[in-house]
Amino acid sequence: MQVRVRKMGHVGITVKDLDRSVAFYTEVLGLRLTERFQYPVDEVGHGVTVAAGAFVRVDTTHHCISIFQLKDGVIAAGAPEATEPSIGLHHLAFELATPGELLTLLREMRGAGVPIVNCRKGGPGNQPRFYARDPDGHLLEFYWGIDQIGWTGLPRPYEPITEIDLNEFDFEAYLEQREEHARAAREAVDGELRPVEPA
Repeated sequence: MQVRVRKMGHVGITVKDLDRSVAFYTEVLGLRLTERFQYPVDEVGHGVTVAAGAFVRVDTTHHCISIFQLKDGVIAAGAPEATEPSIGLHHLAFELATPGELLTLLREMRGAGVPIVNCRKGGPGNQPRFYARDPDGHLLEFYWGIDQIGWTGLPRPYEPITEIDLNEFDFEAYLEQREEHARAAREAVDGELRPVEPA
């Protein structure tokens, strides 16, 4: 049985000026800023070439657009290869319906000789995922379980971005940890919203 992606998840773009782009997408188009993220110097994955990112949304899903500003000196304007960093498309992301489908797709793509870049967890959106390249070298992300934003408008805490072996990843422990983070965030907000006793 061939696994099908559930839906188009999000688009990652690289821009010249992060502040200018965030202002455009939030003030002109009305999207909401979920969070900004500064990539550590020795970061894996996107952090090799990306200095900072902003994540904007149209609904409760953590982000529909990842906006990245590249580190100084890595922009290859008009680069001949799609794998070279440039301004424009960074990656396309696709959501899978279940962890099992995510793993099946990873195995099917490996079996078909599709170049797999790596597998990761943590960071903004906090979704278990893997990255691959299409025939022209475009970066593709496949994930399950991206974070949802609650009524406070705040993302819940997450671990740093780390590479993982997706075949060995404990999806149940991941869900339990994420719920614990949500519970702690709710308790913190509840404590701030308790009515003040009259004097």
